[in-house]
Amino acid sequence: MSQQSKYWTARALKGRGWTEALQKELLPRPQYRRSSRGGSIRLWKKSDVLAAEQSPRFQALASIGKCPAEPPALPQRESGAGQLALHMAGDFLDAIWTETPKPEGPDALLGEQYHRAVMQLLPGTEWAVRLGPGKSMGRIDNFLTLSAQKRCDHYARLIKNFVTAMPWLGENLDSPYGEKLKRLYVPILLSVARQELETFAGAQPEAKVDALLTMTDFPCQELLNRGLGYIYSVYYVPQAIRTSLDTLAALNPKDEYPEARAMRRHFVLHIGGTNTGKTYAGFQQLIRAETGVYLAPLRLLALEAQERLLADGVACSLTTGEEEDRRPGDTHVAATAEKLELDAVYDVAVIDECQMIADRERGYAWTRAILGVRAPEIHLCAAPEAKSILLRIIQSCGDSYEVVEHKRRTPLLCMTRTMDYTTVQPGDALITFSKVGVLSVAEDLRRRGKEPAIIYGALPYATRRKQVEGFLSGQMEYVVSTDAIGMGLNLPIRRIIFMETEKSDGHERRELKPEEIQQIAGRAGRYGMYEKGYVGAVENLALIRSALEAVVPPIQTAVVGFSDLVTAVDFDLLEVLEVWNRMPTVQPYVKLDITRYITVISRIREAGFQLTKQQELRAANIPFDETDDTLNQLFFRFLRTWSREEPLQPPALPEKQSAYTLPELELYCRELDLYFSFAKAFDCDVDRDWLYAEREQVADEINQILLYNLKNNIRFCAKCGAALPLHHRGRLCSACYGRSHAYDRRRR
Repeated sequence: MSQQSKYWTARALKGRGWTEALQKELLPRPQYRRSSRGGSIRLWKKSDVLAAEQSPRFQALASIGKCPAEPPALPQRESGAGQLALHMAGDFLDAIWTETPKPEGPDALLGEQYHRAVMQLLPGTEWAVRLGPGKSMGRIDNFLTLSAQKRCDHYARLIKNFVTAMPWLGENLDSPYGEKLKRLYVPILLSVARQELETFAGAQPEAKVDALLTMTDFPCQELLNRGLGYIYSVYYVPQAIRTSLDTLAALNPKDEYPEARAMRRHFVLHIGGTNTGKTYAGFQQLIRAETGVYLAPLRLLALEAQERLLADGVACSLTTGEEEDRRPGDTHVAATAEKLELDAVYDVAVIDECQMIADRERGYAWTRAILGVRAPEIHLCAAPEAKSILLRIIQSCGDSYEVVEHKRRTPLLCMTRTMDYTTVQPGDALITFSKVGVLSVAEDLRRRGKEPAIIYGALPYATRRKQVEGFLSGQMEYVVSTDAIGMGLNLPIRRIIFMETEKSDGHERRELKPEEIQQIAGRAGRYGMYEKGYVGAVENLALIRSALEAVVPPIQTAVVGFSDLVTAVDFDLLEVLEVWNRMPTVQPYVKLDITRYITVISRIREAGFQLTKQQELRAANIPFDETDDTLNQLFFRFLRTWSREEPLQPPALPEKQSAYTLPELELYCRELDLYFSFAKAFDCDVDRDWLYAEREQVADEINQILLYNLKNNIRFCAKCGAALPLHHRGRLCSACYGRSHAYDRRRR
């Protein structure tokens, strides 16, 4: 067994004639060990040094006396733990592990990692406080007891303590402890490995142990710090998933769609602001095509597209997240962007509102559609800020393109002063950014004898259609709406009046962005009906004016989502998604926000359901508000019913003596949407005739409330008359309540 040191320091090499230049020229890069004084020490393996000293370069220097021809004697033990004794102990243990026969299998693989961990700890012991003989022998004794213990939860500490006794052992290799270690060192490490593997198998029964133990750069020190389970979760799983994803997923998202890449596609970019006719231009080509698809951001727009195509004699089906209308012998499909069928081939595709490609939650659907739709002619309708990013994506695909700029035919003018909204004129649209705001303004107008149409995001489509028809027919001369009016609703509006210039985006209340103001304001001045369009506000008109004049900066990134490739990776789906989310993307793509997927899948597992990866993804893709307790409970009721292989029962309104309120009917509509979406995702039978009839009936009831009974569905502040939030408690609004309390405090 070798009695020489395994490593040499820079100081030792200098004594052998090595200069800094020779070290860089002839030796591999050194290893670094932390010094007890806060610095680091360079170490070279003795074998590397001796081999380099046999080189012609080094021998030439030795022959002229610049280097010693023969290696000098090893340096004697220095202060501290004793370098020579420590290296002798390391060689001693290394020889034991190497020369002792071991059975093949995971025990030996893991045992070797424990041995590597011991050897890596040794250099640090050189700079530790030197233990006395008694304490050193005690720590070796504790290590030797591991062979007799069937279960030891503190073996890592005993192994670390054992290493601190190595300087003493190196000076006493002929002691009884040396003989015991020759017999027991390997069996102890194998025993520890066996226990750790049993614990790990209980926690991860499906893990591939051999692949784990032979992984590249196995972090053996973490065995003693955290254990095998930690290494599996933190090191092996991410590395293996990343390797699998790198193998399965292409480096560029465009390469995930080989069928589209094999086609010769031509894009027509229709670029322009709101109300410039860009969608109309693309739609005309769609009508003339033998087959086609129209993709929209909203169910409302998809439904309108279907109705327009049907009115022109084109057999068109509809597919959205909440409903489906398949027509026999259809040639065209109108759909929301997420519902594009990539395996279908069309003559013409029209993708609307392509500036949505930058949306962190839904933008992936536009990226997927542009990269993957299989059509030789594709029309992209987008705001000006999306032009550069769309061209960059098209060029990366190698497809041809042309750009058509669309300009407004009616000028859009900003009013010179703020206005009182009660002085509205026929053709005006009042914009507020909450449902309560819409309802309260609408009721205020009605009390003044002015009948408005009402539009907001949560309004069922059938009801919204009835309200729009009332405005188009002249039954209602005004519109009160949220920003839902800004995307796709082509109404004969003369003036857009902003009731407020702030909105809540789900995280905070903030000022409107220029692109949001331009999108909404552009609805004013319908071509062919008005010579000019006007934009005004009841407050902060300067913000509106500056936004209309602002140049919106170009979109820099496109959102990309994960593909079905994630289900092919042989690991837990949540772990795969988290690793995918951390992997870098090529420019100009950024990752989809997967928060909702993580939330829904985690809740499914917490509830005890055991689904396949594909089923978990299908469930997470169902469009419903998972933050609403009622919808969340209904979702899990459907999931339990499906898992028992029982027929899915539709939701129903609770029986009550009084009439249903507006919030109750709107919630019921969302429950019906969830019922259809779940049934579609999990192939459950649905009575579609009943479902459509029920939706239409509820829409009629909501429309009646909006027309005739709105004030009975809104509570107003007893002091100022302002509308109260739908679930507000108390008789006063927050502002009046605060003022009354401040007055009471002053009186005291």
